[in-house]
Amino acid sequence: MAKVFLIVGNTGAGKSTYSTQLSERENAIIFSVDAWMKTLFFMDMPDPPSYSWALERTQRCEIQQLSESLKILDKGISVILDIGFFAKSQRARVQDFLTDQGVVFETHFLDVNKATRWERVNHRNQAQTETYQFEVSRENFEFCETIFEPLDDVERTQAVVVSE
Repeated sequence: MAKVFLIVGNTGAGKSTYSTQLSERENAIIFSVDAWMKTLFFMDMPDPPSYSWALERTQRCEIQQLSESLKILDKGISVILDIGFFAKSQRARVQDFLTDQGVVFETHFLDVNKATRWERVNHRNQAQTETYQFEVSRENFEFCETIFEPLDDVERTQAVVVSE
């Protein structure tokens, strides 16, 4: 049965790498918000960058990705949403939407400590690895630390938790 995988994790947790591996195991299509943002919006980003500007556009991506996901699920193919799910409200909104549509989903939480995540981001920035979409500065990394809402105890019991 086709289902949706929600990939949750802070910056540098390994969401894109994990999504690629999961895609191979599950024969699933990946929707990555970073790739969509880079292609659709980054050329128009204000200087200096604005969180509210980016959030509005990531929300647009989410809406379209959910719409496309339903079409793909109808074909019997699973979908991976690599969109971070930084906010509990976003996770709840997407889960409620999927439940209302009768879609089976799994939440996968990549629980990785801050030091390891920064090492990964720094390496990705320098080497521009296959998961590189854009540079993440230390300032942006630290900002993400302030907005990411880890899964609470109830969410954790309902998720696949992947630790380092």
